[in-house]
Amino acid sequence: MFDFLTIDATTPSLQPPVVFWVGEFPVTSSFLMIVLVTALLVVFSVIIRRTLKMVPGKFQSSVEMLYEGMETLINQITRNKDVTDKIFPLIASLFVFVGISNIIGLVPGITSISWDGVGIFRSPTSDFNTTFALATAMVLLVQWVSIKDWGLFGYLGKFVQIKEVWQGFKKGIGEGSIAFINFLIGLLDIVSEIAKIVSLSMRLFGNIYAGEILAAIILGGLAYALPAVWMSMNIFVGIIQALVFGSLVAAYYTLAKRPGDNE
Repeated sequence: MFDFLTIDATTPSLQPPVVFWVGEFPVTSSFLMIVLVTALLVVFSVIIRRTLKMVPGKFQSSVEMLYEGMETLINQITRNKDVTDKIFPLIASLFVFVGISNIIGLVPGITSISWDGVGIFRSPTSDFNTTFALATAMVLLVQWVSIKDWGLFGYLGKFVQIKEVWQGFKKGIGEGSIAFINFLIGLLDIVSEIAKIVSLSMRLFGNIYAGEILAAIILGGLAYALPAVWMSMNIFVGIIQALVFGSLVAAYYTLAKRPGDNE
């Protein structure tokens, strides 16, 4: 009776569809969206670069406000201007790339474009492969920073504190027991470093993919008014998740550095 209020919306699959193959390499819809987002960012950067003026217009002022806002946020996390300046290009790029990747699928019609019956574009962050790759790369970068600052043996010493256990028991049972507990905590820290990859990737993927599922359900039940509200909420959630992802990477980076190191 009320079919005119509904839209046939297909629930997105967990695995993105393969659009075509290049040899043995599958080119998925999420990969093509990554290419599109990257191309848009490159074009946007070139336009900004070529239109910079000493007296900014409204567009340039908006970009500068965004730049300053990201810089302020990162500086609040690191509490170190030198560290902020060093990681700003990376974290700001994450903010922008992840933010656009989260919400670009909401652009009307973009996910409806198909080739040979297969949708060409899908939000990159609704593909676990994308979020897992991003999280893995960021955590590995943090480990490299820690090794660079602490040295290889200093880095390993944060996790495997055998020397401290030996020295503790030489001083007495009490200090030895505390050193042994710290040794076990150090081993748990290894698990926590691996868990960072799972946490970063699953948080981002889960929120965006769940948003797509709920959007499909809502469109299938009520095509007017409510989906518009839900889409607006998805934009807000997408931006928040980009900020959370970038902020956590900045926090992990800061914690990996040697205390008092301003380089």
